[in-house]
Amino acid sequence: MIVVASVLGTQFQQPLLATVLEGSVIEGSVLEGRDAPSLDQAVKELLARNLLREAAGPGEVSFRFWHGLIQEAIYDGLLQGERRQLHGRAAWALEANFAERPEGAAVLGRHFAAAGEAERALRYLEIAGDHATAAFANDEAVSSFRAALAIADEQPANSDASTDAAIGLRAKLANVLWRTGRRAQAREAFQDALILADSTDLFRRAQLLTRLGRLEISEQRYEAATDALDQAEKLLAELPVDSDDATADVWLEMMVDGRADLHAVRNQPEQALATLEVARSVLETHGSPLRKFSFYHVLAVGRVLQNRYRVSDEDLADIRKAAAAAAEGGEEKDVGYATFFVAWFLSLRDDLSAAQEHLEATLSMAERIGESLLLVESLIGLALLAIRRHDIDSVRALTGRAESVAETMDISRHRARIGACHAWLAWQDGRPEDTIRHARQAAEQADEDIHSAVPYRWIYLWPLVAAYLTGGQTGEAVSAARRILHPSQQLLPDQLMELTGQAGQAWDQGHPETARDQLGAALELARELGYF
Repeated sequence: MIVVASVLGTQFQQPLLATVLEGSVIEGSVLEGRDAPSLDQAVKELLARNLLREAAGPGEVSFRFWHGLIQEAIYDGLLQGERRQLHGRAAWALEANFAERPEGAAVLGRHFAAAGEAERALRYLEIAGDHATAAFANDEAVSSFRAALAIADEQPANSDASTDAAIGLRAKLANVLWRTGRRAQAREAFQDALILADSTDLFRRAQLLTRLGRLEISEQRYEAATDALDQAEKLLAELPVDSDDATADVWLEMMVDGRADLHAVRNQPEQALATLEVARSVLETHGSPLRKFSFYHVLAVGRVLQNRYRVSDEDLADIRKAAAAAAEGGEEKDVGYATFFVAWFLSLRDDLSAAQEHLEATLSMAERIGESLLLVESLIGLALLAIRRHDIDSVRALTGRAESVAETMDISRHRARIGACHAWLAWQDGRPEDTIRHARQAAEQADEDIHSAVPYRWIYLWPLVAAYLTGGQTGEAVSAARRILHPSQQLLPDQLMELTGQAGQAWDQGHPETARDQLGAALELARELGYF
């Protein structure tokens, strides 16, 4: 096998060399008759002129130009018609070996595109994008899908095939952009796909609107999410849900991954659970592993929200059902999120060791597949466990990493929890003024989205209580402590909640010294239980 990763031009009086283009692989079986010796002689000539250098690789001989400017000069010296012809010759030669080298789809797509073979270029660039998506080579996937779209968008507007391709490619591109945290670009891709989709194609429009709605949920754009899901539901109302599995699947995605999940993230557990009950019968007859994963996930989370983040055996069993369904579905991203929520439930049950093990697994998966949201959630989750263990160094390191990842993700709940960790660290470092500053910032950030569940205010509130007490500000300390008791917050151990409530009662009854003493005792107990 000979690989020449460059363009070899005709100006060296070797017409055959111009058929070997950048990234091409020329196998012996591709070159027949006089071609093989001609290529061999041409390569020898270029080596002798110090234009090529040999770079041996495993099982093949490779050649590279000594400098990229040589390649550029040779390629620029070709006429456009010559380039198209030569790219075409290379593409047809490479296609004969594609079955043995499917990873070369991107190269084939580029050659066919340069040769003016739009249909084949689209096919291979889409294959390349799918291959890269499955391998979590996200940047390569984005590049391939964008290259394919550039071709699809140049095709005649009245071509149904090119329109279908443009819609499908945009949906695939949006999913990869979503995965990697580029949500504004993902939204634009979904919206462009909807513009192209025929108004009579109810199924496709409902599918795209549902995906757009889910994207808006992840961005905490809840009104936009509701609007997209409303439109999807209106379209699906004209299609019999039980008509086929594909329609049922889109309806379930709209109801479970869309509406029910929207209620859950807005801390509306009753509405979330009621929505699931509407979907249950369709899930039982048509539900795929992916939809069952979402169903059991929202079911367990909804009940936990109802019980102020106390996890029952039934809840843990259901979140494990969600994880099992995700594993059956075989999508690593879903397995990652399912594992994360199992870890969360375990941490709420104070099984910190098992939670740590699961979160380390999700962190590894998130790093491997480039799932940015799962990555920052895993880092914050591990930081929370480190706070529970009072491991200051780990909290500092994990918070720093989470902050770096979250910089490009404009989601208030991440900023709030990271700020809460900074407040906790400031107190541990003996910086009460910084503790108050970070705690106030965390509170403001959490309050930006009044509809989302932010149940971990105790992370910054206990340090804030301590800082106020140290400064002799008992009233402010009592006010901070009362926020720990708010119904939206995680229900901490009964003894701790009772002692905190008694401090507020003492203050209300005009006994500031008693309130101060009880808050001091609450801080000691919180420290003992791993909450301060």
